[in-house]
Formats: sequence, structure tokens, C-alpha cells
Amino acid sequence: MIAGEEEIPIKKYLYLILMKNQLGNVKECKTLIKKGYVMINDQCVKDPHYLVCKEDKIRVQGKVIEAMPFVYYMINKPVGYICAAHDQKYPCLLELIDRDDCYCVGRLDKDTTGFVLLTNDKSLSKKLLLPQNHVEKTYEVQTKLPITENYVEAFQKGMMIDKTYQCLPAELEIKDDYHCLVTICEGRYHQIKKMFLSMSNEVVSLKRIAFAHIVLDEQLKYGQYRQLNEDEMKLLQNALA
Repeated sequence: MIAGEEEIPIKKYLYLILMKNQLGNVKECKTLIKKGYVMINDQCVKDPHYLVCKEDKIRVQGKVIEAMPFVYYMINKPVGYICAAHDQKYPCLLELIDRDDCYCVGRLDKDTTGFVLLTNDKSLSKKLLLPQNHVEKTYEVQTKLPITENYVEAFQKGMMIDKTYQCLPAELEIKDDYHCLVTICEGRYHQIKKMFLSMSNEVVSLKRIAFAHIVLDEQLKYGQYRQLNEDEMKLLQNALA
């Protein structure tokens, strides 16, 4: 792991903090709070939706618990790894980090490299991955055949893939004849590869360089990871808003 700047956690409701500290399910944790068993900064708090800050000192029935048990990492995914915790055939991305409670927010193909968000905060996936929330993802693409200007317009209109699925409009920026940047706000299986196949072209290599406007740290080598810094956490919070 490469050390990053101090992480700035996303504020969480008090009952979620209790749950992450293994103090019960939703109902049980809310009951603990409403019955006055939770002290924050030496004050009794009975609101389950109190927003916890990392500086808060929390005691539940006299026992100190962790105020911010959630972590948020960016990792530079190497080729050949799959976005999973365990697999009998392929090496798994989560084997590269020193925690066993995290998961990948979204997935990249085995042959796709670049930015993957890792976290133990299970509340993120729904907001970050649903197409209607328009969370942008940007990729560096290398193709087998030349990329022409008509690709830009075709991607803007929204490509048809899998014969029946109409993709949302995407942005394509040509870098040279065989390289471009593609930004999408959805993430169907092999979507970018299929979009280029619709143009009778083939993707040779694919690397995600940004997610939710958070740009992959160029200092991270393949397989390395770090916590999101303050500016990156703000971008993540904006994506969740």
C-alpha cells in the first residue's frame, strides 16, 4: 500500500455506525439509541439519524466504539485480475489489500486495467452504479482499426449494443488514430468493447482513468492502492448527493 493523505470519511447516520461495529441489526441499533444507551462526546444522543463525524467519541453502554469504521480506497487494477474476493481460477483484486471486509464498487473485466473503488461501505453501490444517477466513468481506449470523426457523433447519439439495448449518450475524445478517451455514465457488461464492435472496430486495450470525477493517481503502480484524500472524498460525496 502507498500511504495517501488522511482520509476524510463520509458522514454516516449513528445507527449505521452501531451496525458496522457489530452491535445488532437496524432495529436493534435504533432501539439502543432511542433508549439512551449511546453517548456522543459525553452527551446522550437519542436520534438514530445523528450524523457522526470522525472526531466524535462514541460510547455504547459504557463501551467505546469506532466512530468511522468505513474506508475508501482507489486501486490501480492490474491486467489478469478479477473484481472479486475469491476465485478458483483467477487472481482477485481484493487479495491485494490488507483488509477482508471490502468489496469492489462496480467491476472491470479481467483484461481491463485502472481505477477501481474499494470500500467496506455497502451503501455506496446503489447510488454510484445506477445509470439514472449519471456517475461518469472515463476510459483510455486503444483500438485495432483507426478511429474517425464519425465515432464522436455515433457515441453522442447513444450506441445500440446486444441488438436491443440503446446505450445512453457517451463522450468520445480522439487522441490519435488508434487512441481515444471514452466517458460513459452506465456500466453494462463489456459495454465499451461492444460499442466499438458496433462500429466494426475492436478494443485492443482498456484502462479506466476516472470514476465519479476522481482521477486515478498516476503515482500508483499496477496493484497499488491508497485511501482517498480530502478532495477526492468531496468528489465522492458530490456523486452521492
